[in-house]
Amino acid sequence: MRRTVIAAVTVLIASGLGALAQANDPVVQRQNLMKNNQEQVRALTGMARGQAPFNAATAQAAFQRIAQNAQQIPGLFPPDSNRGKTAALPSVWERKTDFDARAAKLEQDAKAVQSGITDQAGLQAAIQRVGQNCGGCHESYRRKES
Repeated sequence: MRRTVIAAVTVLIASGLGALAQANDPVVQRQNLMKNNQEQVRALTGMARGQAPFNAATAQAAFQRIAQNAQQIPGLFPPDSNRGKTAALPSVWERKTDFDARAAKLEQDAKAVQSGITDQAGLQAAIQRVGQNCGGCHESYRRKES
């Protein structure tokens, strides 16, 4: 019985330490952030296409979240964080100033479009403007999926 309890506690501690290590891993953090951006864009696109009811407050909140995420992007690509399972290309670190500037532009544009979202047409224009930032950065700094 005692061995079982010790084994169970050991497993819990090990899994907790593993989760803590992942939480501090910039690769995991940036992947989670990008997944969150993808979720925001998916919700926005659904409204823009009429697949979900248009809601200006929801759309503005999604762009606000994208802006907040964009502000965090530069810090999630510290030197030597191109190891492990990452789609980030070496160009992120080779051209870090440009990469960081693109994140700042994404933040700026996501903030700027919020006030113009009053209808579906305004949402579509906002998605296009912000989406150009995402696509341009992915083109230069993200490994293509095969």
